[in-house]
Amino acid sequence: MKRLLIPAASLLLVLVAPAHAEAAAHPSASPQDAWWHAYGDPALDRLVERALANGPKDGEPANADLAAALARITQARAAARAAGAGRWPSGQISGSVARTEQSLDSGMGRLGRYVPSLSRTQDAATLTASLGWDLDLAGGLRHGAKAAQADLVAARAGLAAARLTTISEVVQTYLSYRATQAQIQLVEQQQRQLVGRLHHARTRLGWQEGSQRELDERTAEASVADAALPLLRAQIASARHALAVLTGAPATTELPELDDVAPVPAAPDPDAMPVNILRSRPDLLIAEARVTAAEARVGAALGEYWPHLTLGGLIGFDTNTLASFGMDSARVTQGFVGLRWRLFDFARVDAEVATARGAQREALAAYRSAVLKAGAQVESSVALLIARRAALSAQKARLSAVNSAFARAEAAYRLGEISEDQLAGVQLSRIAVQSDLVTAQWALAEAVLDVNKALGRSG
Repeated sequence: MKRLLIPAASLLLVLVAPAHAEAAAHPSASPQDAWWHAYGDPALDRLVERALANGPKDGEPANADLAAALARITQARAAARAAGAGRWPSGQISGSVARTEQSLDSGMGRLGRYVPSLSRTQDAATLTASLGWDLDLAGGLRHGAKAAQADLVAARAGLAAARLTTISEVVQTYLSYRATQAQIQLVEQQQRQLVGRLHHARTRLGWQEGSQRELDERTAEASVADAALPLLRAQIASARHALAVLTGAPATTELPELDDVAPVPAAPDPDAMPVNILRSRPDLLIAEARVTAAEARVGAALGEYWPHLTLGGLIGFDTNTLASFGMDSARVTQGFVGLRWRLFDFARVDAEVATARGAQREALAAYRSAVLKAGAQVESSVALLIARRAALSAQKARLSAVNSAFARAEAAYRLGEISEDQLAGVQLSRIAVQSDLVTAQWALAEAVLDVNKALGRSG
């Protein structure tokens, strides 16, 4: 069996070297195989596709978690556009036309009683175009735009993380569903054998060949199987409900993919390119983007130590006579240079810089922790995969031995060397081993899932 190797040098490379901006901005740009196809189960493929598909409303994902992650991207993209636009000149056009009739009993209107030529009705027309530009000499706006862009990178990686979580939950729930189906079939077989043995014990007791103790033991064994079935069926129903919700449907929705009984799907060991896949882990992309944003916000806070200069201008018309609107006499022009400097507020600026630096150190520590944990998760999941692969091989060898023993018991029963009750006992042992094999198959299938999760494969 091929072992996945994650050399320590790969982890150190991820830890000390930032990802390329383009790759970080588009975490899903590199095509990845749909790893769940390796299970070779069309029903599972359809369920995952439905969970990732868009719903009927405006292309919104059917899965609620994916819809929320997509909404966060929309918000972050708008914030990044707004922050980037702040670095460039801005302008606006405003205008108004009004007619006002002055009161003769208040304000300047009272003069109309003594100056007959003064009209109490006045017109006003204004149309101006203004332009302003913050020169951003200290780079505060530039750093703010960089932080907003990093937030957008984190939001995009958040969508990849939501995809990975959704896919993993669908696969895990589906594996549990199939394993529980197999266990129900085995418990039903066990129940039939136990009912036969219970009947045999009662017959023997009636013929005074058996004992009450034997009957009590057979009754207790049958009760265990009877108690297990309702719980297993409840697990089946719970898994169906969970899968329906994951695909964006009400819990009681019928899922035709689950109607047939099928074995636990098996998948080969994942192949991996350690550096690339560790870089594609959504949690690492999010942590790195937060470091970038925190560094940018430190730069924006430091910019508050310096003066801010703004260039501005205005041109337009302003008149109280509509007939003169647009004429040279009504023209208004203005140009100015604005200065803003928090000269006597440096104590507050110091506090803002210290806060930003603290957030930067926190983000860097979180990034380092995420890298170390990612490496540990990959190594641990691979080690568990190897162990479960070996455990499954051992269970298969055990079942082969039990099958041989059962074949010999059947031959002995046909020759009259053992009783039907003894044959049933061997069959029960065989069912127990088959149950252990199903558990081992389930555990291995989940180990493959855990490796893909650890490698951050969201597509």
